[in-house]
Amino acid sequence: MPALSVEPPFPAFADADGQPLEDGYILIGTVNLNPVTNPIAVFFNSALTIAAAQPIRTSGGYPVYQGTPSRIYTGSDYSIQVQNKNGTVVYTSLNGNADGGIVVSNATGTGTQTIFSVSSLPTEIFINGVYQNQNTYSFANGNVTFTQAPPYTSIIEFVF
Repeated sequence: MPALSVEPPFPAFADADGQPLEDGYILIGTVNLNPVTNPIAVFFNSALTIAAAQPIRTSGGYPVYQGTPSRIYTGSDYSIQVQNKNGTVVYTSLNGNADGGIVVSNATGTGTQTIFSVSSLPTEIFINGVYQNQNTYSFANGNVTFTQAPPYTSIIEFVF
């Protein structure tokens, strides 16, 4: 019997604080290039007949088509950038294909916050570009907990 992967019916996108991305933007582009400046055709159906205008908007963390959560499709490998409603980059991947590209989710340090919600266990974490040893944080129940709060306005990169 072949193994079947159980997956949610729609992709969900989170903001930098781990909350569902509300009124965000999804941009899809040419693989290994900036999706903002190199967009490709994106569709709301697997037959690639219902074109999606970019940027694709989000509601409750889901890409939406006519106000309803939807899947999004391309005819090739792709790059992806997700922005919050203010246009701040939440994460980007230059190779977002199903074969597993690198995805980076960004957060901003408050100087006091130590717990950050993430989609899965990060393979690496950087604060202001500095690699964080695994003894400086722990992961449990979808949360990364730092032993010390990242500095105020620091950029925290969670690499998956």
